[in-house]
Amino acid sequence: MEITNVDKVYRYTSTWLPVSLLWLAVSPHAPAQECGGYTGEKCTTLPHVLVTSSEEKSATGVQSITEERIAELPTGAGNLADLMKINPAVDVSRHGKSSASSAVMRPEEFSFHGQPFYQNLFMIDGIDTGSDLNPGSNNDVFSTPSLSDVVGGSSPQGYYLNVDLLEQVDIYDSNIPASFGGFTGGVVNARMKRFNGKNSLSLHYGIERDEWESFHVTEKDRQKFEQASGINAEFTPDYRKNNYQLSLQQGLGTNTGLALGLSRRESSFSQNYTDALGQQQPVDYQDSINNLHGRIDYTGFNNLEIGTSLRLSEREHDGITSPRYADRFSKSHRGIGIGSNLEYRFQEHLITLDTSVDMLSDTMKAASRTFEEHESREGTLARQTGGFGDVEQQQTRISLAPKWQLPEWQWGNSHHQLTLGGNLSHTRSYYERPEDVEFFSYACVTDASGANGCADQNGNGISDEGDEYLQRDATYGAGKVSLNYVSTAIYLDQKSQWHNWSLRYGLRADHNNWLKSWDLAPRFSADWDLLGDGNTRLQFGANRYYGRSFLRYAVNDAVRSWNSMRFYNKNGDVVREITYDDRSAAQNLETPYADEFMLGWVQHLGPVDGQLKLVRRESEKEIIRKKNNEGLYAYVNSATGITNSLTLEFDHERHPLELAGTSTVARLGFNWKNSTSSLQGNSTLNNGGGYDDALTADKVYYQGRLVSLDELPAWDYNTPFSARLTTITQFPAARVTWSNFLHYRQGSTQARDSGDNWQDSSNTRYDIYEDVTLDSLMTLDSRLQWRPQLLSSVEGYLMFEVSNLFDEVIDTSTSRLDALNGNFSAGRKFWLEAGMKF
Repeated sequence: MEITNVDKVYRYTSTWLPVSLLWLAVSPHAPAQECGGYTGEKCTTLPHVLVTSSEEKSATGVQSITEERIAELPTGAGNLADLMKINPAVDVSRHGKSSASSAVMRPEEFSFHGQPFYQNLFMIDGIDTGSDLNPGSNNDVFSTPSLSDVVGGSSPQGYYLNVDLLEQVDIYDSNIPASFGGFTGGVVNARMKRFNGKNSLSLHYGIERDEWESFHVTEKDRQKFEQASGINAEFTPDYRKNNYQLSLQQGLGTNTGLALGLSRRESSFSQNYTDALGQQQPVDYQDSINNLHGRIDYTGFNNLEIGTSLRLSEREHDGITSPRYADRFSKSHRGIGIGSNLEYRFQEHLITLDTSVDMLSDTMKAASRTFEEHESREGTLARQTGGFGDVEQQQTRISLAPKWQLPEWQWGNSHHQLTLGGNLSHTRSYYERPEDVEFFSYACVTDASGANGCADQNGNGISDEGDEYLQRDATYGAGKVSLNYVSTAIYLDQKSQWHNWSLRYGLRADHNNWLKSWDLAPRFSADWDLLGDGNTRLQFGANRYYGRSFLRYAVNDAVRSWNSMRFYNKNGDVVREITYDDRSAAQNLETPYADEFMLGWVQHLGPVDGQLKLVRRESEKEIIRKKNNEGLYAYVNSATGITNSLTLEFDHERHPLELAGTSTVARLGFNWKNSTSSLQGNSTLNNGGGYDDALTADKVYYQGRLVSLDELPAWDYNTPFSARLTTITQFPAARVTWSNFLHYRQGSTQARDSGDNWQDSSNTRYDIYEDVTLDSLMTLDSRLQWRPQLLSSVEGYLMFEVSNLFDEVIDTSTSRLDALNGNFSAGRKFWLEAGMKF
């Protein structure tokens, strides 16, 4: 690797790949012509573009992305977040990707219109598949899992989907129909691949290497980076990433077809840490995400289609308990499910029934459930050994979602269509430590004189365990917290057309027997075709969305009460015993909700379609953990927030630009956003913004006055201005597709505890908060794909992708510990992939 010092930020770069990219981009191509198996039509036709679904004309917040477009976009690691970034209503965390830790495989989280990232709805084939375990605790924990609190590292995404296995993704960000519930943010509705009528088999292999990446670290962290110092994957200078993928389409008779997809994305990297003796110890880590999807569809019945599916997604990585207690552990985030979809048509009626059983889990498996320390080993051997045992948290949900769409009917000059539906689910979840974890601490009977270790007691002349006594031990007891509940929802959704007006109005009622409340969510949207020609439309809407509740609220402080500790004298007598109380207070929770008000304008200007949209979200009764006057903790509905979001988009999908035998479509989007929230994170640790990160004060001193917490800027997902440009160009004669994604993000502002206090006239002290603003960032991701026809029935595949072509980075550190930590956004990296399709 070549090392260059630029503005005290070290860049580790490789130069031959950018040259290759430039050469491919400027290479001449033959004129357009028929290309048979490449598209099945004229190659200059560009189907399946990014558009708002025409079926949801009055719901301007819908964007549909098809299988073909997913394959063409530069989606990097192929996670949902990489796909969501093209939507201007979506924001990703400033802590999502770090330049120094590129080997970590965890997908990013994302937010819609400033709402909490854990309050999105994730659906697969019509069924809610979100994780309600502890989704707000999303930080990876490669080391030191907690024994007195819940283990973190979960995610709201029950399945870490590989987007290459999807047939279509529908993204709802505003004016969301009543058929969707369980969110205050947005909806991601994924449709897995079905049999497309043509038998095929495709195999792909991709690689990414640290030699092809430009890393960015501060000068003070340079040595730590080069040595991969630590055990928490903060620095990963040496890594290898591989991607394996298989996709099968196979007919199983006249009316039956199979779609099968398998993928594995894996990363291996090294870490080094300093053990208790001050010696460097190397350790190799593995991080991987596996996906499997299999689906069989049958269409042999009249007016009836049936599909059944199996899905599996698992991310697994290992870690070290701590530099002192160095036993290995592995953590996994797994989703496995089976589902079915039934669709029946009769006399213009449409009845669908979606069913599913999904088991989602976050587990930690340790090499040992005993850890101990020995004073006799001081100076010669590691004093501490062992590990922290296993943890399991699991959610099993059985879901049933019927829907009945009635025939369209007419009343005077108006046309109407009513849809009735519901959801019924039973959820069983638990957090468990399956076995006791034991800790033993041994001290010297008599300390050695003038040296480390113990004075000899057993006559063998050395300091060893025979010279010790048990000074204290602790039991981190086995325990389990379970939560079982039934959720019920019914809804009606009606579309009406009257003259130049298109209306959609609905009502949704949700209930679960855990919170024991009925939540009524009205939905309304309207579309007014001002001139009657479809070219100029005014749109508006008013909607309420109710969110989700999590197992974490039920666990609260219970884990602490499983623990006890005992102290002994040299004779082995217990001299003191400590037990720990469950500091959970009684809770009376309600479902958080957000009210949305939307105003939009749609305009067709020749070949260009434009859309301007203002969305206001007012969040109420968001849940946060607080400590009461008695020292007990409870989750309460006391957090609020307001986000105003303005988006402007242009595209020319209806009229692709055809020039010199090429065909190009582009989409340009802008977003302006202002977001305030009382869901504030921990200014010292530089994390949070979720339900477990409550501030103890109700007011702080900010910008020269006392303010309540909900007047502070949102902790994260609060980019004030962003711009996105997506272009896709096809070179049909050369069988090449070139796509680009240009993304500009203005630096966001966070209010941070300065560490100082302000005192009012009554001598009451308040924390002083000050603004910290990040720099702005512009990145360009680019992908080149070539599909040569090798034989009449064999197609090759080569793909070259570069993310952050400009290699622009910013420091994303906003913590009060900035003097100790320097975190940068991801640098330039490259990905190569090859494959064949039969």
